[in-house]
Amino acid sequence: MDVAVGSELGIWQRQNDDAHLSESVAPNVTFFGVADGFGALGRGVPTASMALGALRDYVKRRQRLGAFGSRSISPSGVRALLLSALDYANARLYAHSGSHEDFVAGGTSLTAVLIVGHHAFIGHVGDARAYLLRFGRLEMLTVDDAMFTDAVASAKSSLPARPRARSLLWRSLGTQPKLEASIAHVELLAGDQLLLCTDGIHRCISVDEIGEALGEASSSSDVVARLLGLSRTRGNLDNATVIVGRDLLFSSLVAPSGATAPALSFRYVAAMVMLICAAICLGFFVYRAATFDPTATETYATDHR
Repeated sequence: MDVAVGSELGIWQRQNDDAHLSESVAPNVTFFGVADGFGALGRGVPTASMALGALRDYVKRRQRLGAFGSRSISPSGVRALLLSALDYANARLYAHSGSHEDFVAGGTSLTAVLIVGHHAFIGHVGDARAYLLRFGRLEMLTVDDAMFTDAVASAKSSLPARPRARSLLWRSLGTQPKLEASIAHVELLAGDQLLLCTDGIHRCISVDEIGEALGEASSSSDVVARLLGLSRTRGNLDNATVIVGRDLLFSSLVAPSGATAPALSFRYVAAMVMLICAAICLGFFVYRAATFDPTATETYATDHR
């Protein structure tokens, strides 16, 4: 699996409130996500980092308990697990922030992908986004939880984006005691590409440009560099974070290949041993033929007559 991540400060930003995470949880399980936080917890802990960390810890804890065993998990089970992980992260963030019904101390937008075999589950809350490129067509897998959205810069425009206020979120992680997150499920095909980004990317780069970057770049890192470069050129005021994943079926193909590896290895070794033995025998006969002395045979026959 080819995964690349990039993040940078927006103009006039003193710190990056975005966070990102990309980890292999198990041989057939990969987790990556982006978050765009606001406010802060006690001691200045970033909300976005804490939310992604809590989500990852929950998934890894379930993995250690055997949740992703080959026969113990189903698509519905993975969906329920991701929902539980989001609930856990929301509860931790809400408790640490000191928020209540009349006061919001901090929260975060968060979009995360859990890939199990050839299934991808996208958990979402806020205005971070997930896109899927399939057969040259870009599809947005999430819907912004915002009161209003601004139009992005026109496609292929090199003009700086005009300053825009943040969208007012009606749903975010850590701002309410109970979270109803959205979960999307995609069965992956060969050639699919996933892109996750915060609003620092999608508010100044059009969908067409994101699709072109995914389709034309030779690697995930090239896509990340291109999108961050566009964001920087257009004078983006917000922090920008993007994750791109390619070759998404690679991890799911490891298990079948590994299952046949011992048989193939044994056959290869057996064939090599037989070839070496044949070469030794052939070399021995060639050597005997080259050193054979007919006169010695004749002398031996004469002596015994």
